[in-house]
This record gives sequence, structure tokens and C-alpha cells, in this order.
Amino acid sequence: MVIGAVVGAGVTLLVAPRSGRETRDLLSSRAGRLGRGSGVWLKLGKELRRAAAAKRKQLEREEARDRVRSHSAAQPAEPV
Repeated sequence: MVIGAVVGAGVTLLVAPRSGRETRDLLSSRAGRLGRGSGVWLKLGKELRRAAAAKRKQLEREEARDRVRSHSAAQPAEPV
């Protein structure tokens, strides 16, 4: 969806009734806003990294718990 939006925006700029200079100025100003790092994309990226790290940690805990369970199930009961 994001790729489609970018391609659509690019096509729109190419067919817009502006001169080449105006289009370049517009693209430059928009690229500058993205490059400053205070935009929504930076916040989204940070949130996605945070969510991925939490999910990875959860999966590691579940895997460790499953290993303990399978190891204890494989051990025969010791006589008392």
C-alpha cells in the first residue's frame, strides 16, 4: 500500500501542470521534511522496532518453556 502511494504521488507530480523548476522545489521541500526525522515515519519505525523486540522476547520465553517441558517429559520418574 505504501509503495502504491509513493508511485501514485510520483505520477501525480510528473503530470501536474507545473514547470520543472516548481516541481523540483516542491520535491526538495518535501524530502527535507522527511529527512529531518521528526515525522510520522520515524515514530512508526520506532514503534515497529519496539513491538518486534517484545514479540521476539515473548517467543524466546515460550521456546525455553517448551524445551523445559519436553525435557522433563522425556525423563523417566525416579523411584523413591
